[in-house]
Amino acid sequence: MNAIHRQAAFIAVSLVGMAAASSVQAASLTCGVPLRVSTASASNWSTDARYVSAPTGAAATIREDYQWNGWFNPATETHGASSGSLNGQPFAGKWLSFGDASFVEGNANGGNTGTGTYPAVITNGDTANGAWVNGRATFIYNDTINIASNVNLATIRVRGVGGFDDNTQFVVRPSTPPSGASDWLQTQNLGTSYASPGTINLDSSASGLGFYYGDNTIGFAVQNAFSAPTTSQGNPTGLMADIEITADCQNEPPAQPAVALSCPAGSLAGDEVRVGPFTTNARDWKWAQRMNAAGTALENVEQPLFDSYRYRSYFDPATLATATDARWISPGTTNPASTDIPGVPYPAATGQSRGIQDGSTFVMNQPVNVGSNVDLASIKLTGRFAFDDYGSSVYVKPAAGAETPAGPVYLPNGYGAFSTYTTTTALGFARGNNTVGFRLDGGQETNDCAGGTCALGAIADFYVTAACTGEPPNADLSITNASAATSVAPGATVTYTITASNAGPVEATGATVTNTLPAALTDATWTCVGAGGGTCSASGSGNINDTVNLPVGASVTYTVTAKVAANATGSLASTASIAAPAGIDDPTPANNSATANSAIATPGSATPVPALDLAGLALLGALSAGIGTFALRRRQRGQ
Repeated sequence: MNAIHRQAAFIAVSLVGMAAASSVQAASLTCGVPLRVSTASASNWSTDARYVSAPTGAAATIREDYQWNGWFNPATETHGASSGSLNGQPFAGKWLSFGDASFVEGNANGGNTGTGTYPAVITNGDTANGAWVNGRATFIYNDTINIASNVNLATIRVRGVGGFDDNTQFVVRPSTPPSGASDWLQTQNLGTSYASPGTINLDSSASGLGFYYGDNTIGFAVQNAFSAPTTSQGNPTGLMADIEITADCQNEPPAQPAVALSCPAGSLAGDEVRVGPFTTNARDWKWAQRMNAAGTALENVEQPLFDSYRYRSYFDPATLATATDARWISPGTTNPASTDIPGVPYPAATGQSRGIQDGSTFVMNQPVNVGSNVDLASIKLTGRFAFDDYGSSVYVKPAAGAETPAGPVYLPNGYGAFSTYTTTTALGFARGNNTVGFRLDGGQETNDCAGGTCALGAIADFYVTAACTGEPPNADLSITNASAATSVAPGATVTYTITASNAGPVEATGATVTNTLPAALTDATWTCVGAGGGTCSASGSGNINDTVNLPVGASVTYTVTAKVAANATGSLASTASIAAPAGIDDPTPANNSATANSAIATPGSATPVPALDLAGLALLGALSAGIGTFALRRRQRGQ
């Protein structure tokens, strides 16, 4: 076969670390030196071929002592550049065969060598009798190859040399493909080459080699080039191979941003904020809706999504000029073509769509939280998108309310290019948490079309953007008691510390400062009432007035001091943490007020141990932040 060009920036990944399992060794796919597999010893190989005398009996014995006069001599050969890191090394393999049932040694038979006798073996195997590939005898490597979850299946490569008498296929059988099939295998033609070494150069980025996560078994399926005979009687069948298997590691996708879409204190009407980027991957997205069996309505029946599957015509995200962490998310197909990646079957998926009306809904697990001071009608999705199939639209469902109806907020069709696009119509976001995703429409109801043509997939790398209203943000902070290990006497105080850091893009000067809240919150009183002081509450309010400038990365700390009322008994934690509000990233807080008022139940006992919680403490925009990846863009300066 023709050589498949190597992709740039290829990182070798090894299959090393042999470990015994049920008398079969396994190699784990880890970053390092490539795995070398060769036919250097017949003891490392087995076969599905049977003897003519026992077509349903035990497997035939593989021999390494037979040499047909027309086969090249591996002992005199060295690898070339097409063999990757094996370049310049001597061949490690020997010829494996079943011998010739009509064997005659020496010049009288053209120079064949061996020890004979060799019983006749069936070389056109029957799958009904245990053959892996119909019409072929397969030489099977005894060591299983374990593919770890951090391996990019699309980058696995097999390179080296081989000798094939006759027409041979490289075979991969994954133990557990995503469909659960136990007998699935994938083959790649290698051709015929026995008078001189033939090149083996297989690349998973161009053809699905059939490797999948977990254990995999490889082999070489040899076929007689002649219609007769179909045994090793007078027609030797041999194989020689010396290869390396390599792959790239696949990094874990970054977590989806968890910050709110909110404008910082001091923002002006029309200022733009955004949160992102959000990227598609099977970990953070799910298939939440599909069409019912009648094709009349959407139903909430979740089916699995995968980001290891790529239909042969989908673009490869790894080759984009501008990098992305996004991956194709898809149900896969039950019947992939040989050029689909990774070339293994996926579970049956029904209700993909009913045709340009409703379809599968892929939603992001991480909600987008919309703050109080953004213009809801201005919220947009902006980024890069690609979909298979057509009429795909934005899906938005507020935590309280109905989802956006299908359309008319359509996104770019097509799966051969990553299209840059910004939505132009109000998407249906509401205050608070919103589920965001895509609804894929089209006429492909199932994923079981021959050759994988019923593929369904989506890939996206986008931000959610909005315009500010100019109002200050609402912050929602809570003080949480971490423990009750420190005893506090009546009349004593408990101190809580709020820390927020300026991690945003604003360039400013100044130093880290610590401010104490005014007296209105200092000495806020805790009161415990009920049997044994079972319920405690505290309240207080005050303004924070500071205009300090903070350099990027600096922090400001505010201290809340609360006094334990004289009627309180028991133990209180001396310190507790406060979660800063999302969306506060202006390093120059304006005048804002804070109020606390909460009640927390504690276990009743003779000597109560109250678990304090000061919920609903609104420090609004008082804290400089940088909680997350919020970017403020004022109209008077570029982003």
